[in-house]
Amino acid sequence: MFLPIKTYGIFLGLCTLVLTNVYAQKEIQNSNSMEIGFTVAGIESVYYGGYGKFTVPLSQKRHYFTLGASLTSYFDFKGESTSEAYLKNDVDMRILPNLVAGYSLNFKKFQFNLEIPIGLSIAITKGTIVNEKIGFEREYSNQEIFFNYGITFSPKYRINNTNQIGLYVFQPLVQDKAQSGYQFGINWTKNILKNQ
Repeated sequence: MFLPIKTYGIFLGLCTLVLTNVYAQKEIQNSNSMEIGFTVAGIESVYYGGYGKFTVPLSQKRHYFTLGASLTSYFDFKGESTSEAYLKNDVDMRILPNLVAGYSLNFKKFQFNLEIPIGLSIAITKGTIVNEKIGFEREYSNQEIFFNYGITFSPKYRINNTNQIGLYVFQPLVQDKAQSGYQFGINWTKNILKNQ
């Protein structure tokens, strides 16, 4: 647990330095952006949810590196079962807070982002466990935390100077027993703090 906290501390320090550098520049061409989207995720079962991301450009060049932070959350309401018991009225949820480093390729109407999100996968399951053979029923709750990282590819279409729509694909590079897996989604990006 100490390693993720230390990593976040170093990353937040770098973000502070980058923000200071970006705001000190005279002309702002690349601006910070807020992104929201709908996502479908999972390996063993299908989850539905959403995500949000804040991104800061590290230079004012046409193609540039980025830093950011994201929060993804998705749910599955389908009860899990084994040969002995099953869950009813359950909610299976994943929460993924991430720090994100990436590179953005920009063309006239299109932007292609390749990013590496690094963070946690928090798996939460709540429901009622039932075993009908022995007449057993009780409340069930479980929470597990795993280290999570992967690669994200996000092509976007530029509607105008401040709005973009796009797709979002996340490929995990680590497997955990909570199966925090692939993510596919659509997104809308709003550029902020931009001089007009």
